[in-house]
Amino acid sequence: MASYSFVVLFTILHLSLSFQPLSKEQHIEKFNKISEDVEPFRRNLTECAHQVKASMVDVENFLKRIPQSTMQGKCFVACILKRNSIIVKNKVVKENLLEANKAVYGEDSEVMSRLKMAIAECSDVVEGIFEICEYASVFNDCMHMKMEHVLDKVTMERRMEALGQMTSDPDIWTEEDDEMLKLVKDEL
Repeated sequence: MASYSFVVLFTILHLSLSFQPLSKEQHIEKFNKISEDVEPFRRNLTECAHQVKASMVDVENFLKRIPQSTMQGKCFVACILKRNSIIVKNKVVKENLLEANKAVYGEDSEVMSRLKMAIAECSDVVEGIFEICEYASVFNDCMHMKMEHVLDKVTMERRMEALGQMTSDPDIWTEEDDEMLKLVKDEL
C-alpha cells in the first residue's frame, strides 16, 4: 500500500512540475482552428435566416441564448440545428452535438460530462414534441439553461489563461501580444 501511495504521489508531483501552459503561438493556432470550424456555422446562420424569414431579433435571440418567441425564430433554431447535423431525421443526434462542442471546448472532462447529462435531460423534455420547430427550440433552450454556468466558467478560465500568458508591461508587448489581446477582447 505504501508503494502504491508513493507511485500516486510521484505521478502527481511529476505532472504538476511538467505542466506547461500553451504558448502564444499555440493559443493563436487554436483560435484559428476554432475559427475554421465556426465559419460553416456562421454561413448557416445567414442562410437559415433567409430560408425561414427570421428577423434580426430572432437571430440576436439565438446568439444571446434568449428563448424564441416567434415561429420564425423557432424554425430558425431548427434550421441551424439541422444544418449542423445536431438534428437528423427530426431527432437530436447526441454524438454530433458532443463533437460540435469538442471543437469549441476541447476534451474538458467536466464540460463533456455535464453536456452528456444535459443532452439526456433535454432529450426527455422534448420527447413528446412532434412539431420540429418547437422541438428544436425547446431542446436548444433547455441545453442553454443546463450548460450556461459550466460554459461561462470554462470560457472565463480560458480568457484568464490567455491573459496570463501576456506580459504585464505594455511597453514591451510584441505584435503577438497585441494580437492575443485583440483575440481576448473579441471574446469579451
